[in-house]
Amino acid sequence: MKSLKEVFDGVTCASLPYTTAIKAVVCGVGEVKKYRNASGEQRQSVTIGLADSSMAVRGVLYDVSKMDTFKVGCTVMLLNSIIKKDAVRSIVLTNRSKILKTGPVAVSESLRKEALEMACPPPAEMVDIKAVHTSPVKTVLTIRGQVVSEEMDRTVKVNGEETTVRSIKLRDATGTCRISLWRDMAKVKTTVGSHLEITNAVVQFYNEEKSLSTTSRSKMEEVETPEISQTVTFIAFEWVDDSFASLTSDDANGEYQEFTISREALAHNLRCELQEVEPSLLRKLPMTAKITTRENEIIEITM
Repeated sequence: MKSLKEVFDGVTCASLPYTTAIKAVVCGVGEVKKYRNASGEQRQSVTIGLADSSMAVRGVLYDVSKMDTFKVGCTVMLLNSIIKKDAVRSIVLTNRSKILKTGPVAVSESLRKEALEMACPPPAEMVDIKAVHTSPVKTVLTIRGQVVSEEMDRTVKVNGEETTVRSIKLRDATGTCRISLWRDMAKVKTTVGSHLEITNAVVQFYNEEKSLSTTSRSKMEEVETPEISQTVTFIAFEWVDDSFASLTSDDANGEYQEFTISREALAHNLRCELQEVEPSLLRKLPMTAKITTRENEIIEITM
C-alpha cells in the first residue's frame, strides 16, 4: 500500500478521484461546521488530521454520519476519496467514501502534532486591545476585555441569506474596540461589566475604524475579572456616599472612566485626615496615579 507521500506525489492535477485504499492514523478531529452549498442548502463538514510515517494531511469529511469511525489514535483505511493538491494537501471524503478500521501505523510525534493542528489549529495570539488598531486587516487575534456597551442583534443579508449580527465593545487597560458577533454567537447573552475572552477574531476596517469580527473558528467565553494595573490621570470626582468616592479619569481616546475608592484609602495616600480628603483632593486635581483595579474598584493606588 502506498504511503501518503507516494499518493500525493503521484497526483499530477489539482483534484483527482482516488479509488485505491489509503491508510492513515487519525491525529485530530475538528468541530462540525455548517455551510451552504451552491444550491443554498445547509450542509455540514468536519476537518480530520491524518498522518502516516511519511507526512501529515488534512481530511475533509462531508458525511458527518461517519464521524464515529474517526477516533483520535485509531488507524483508518479510506476508499473512494478525492485527492486535492491545494495550498494544504487534502483528502476529501464524501457520502460515496468508505471508512474502515484497520491495524496500526507508526507515526512520529512531530507528524502527529502537525496533523492535529490541521484539524484543531491553536488559538490566535492573545494581544492587548490597542494592538487591534495597528494590526493589518484579516489578522486573526485573541483578546480579553470588559464589556462596556452592547447593541441589539439585527439581521443582514450575507450572500443572499438572512444572517444575525450583534456588536459589543470591549475595553482593557490599553483601549477599546468593537466586535461584531455573527450568527449563533450573536445570540449568546452578554452583560455589560462582565469580562470576555474572544478567540480567533478577524481584524476588519469598516466606517473608518478597525474592529474585530467573529468567524466560524471564533469562540467566546466569560472569564474571571482580572486585576489590572495602569497609570491614569484623574480629573474630577464625586462622592458616592460618605465612605466612597468615584474618581473620573481621562485617557487619550477621550473616554471618561470612573473608579471607586474608599475615603480611608484616599486619606492614607493624600496623607491627610478623613475630613480633609475633599480639599486635599481638589488641590491635587488633575493628578496622575498608578492604580490596580478589579472591575472599577481601586484596590491599590500610588499617587
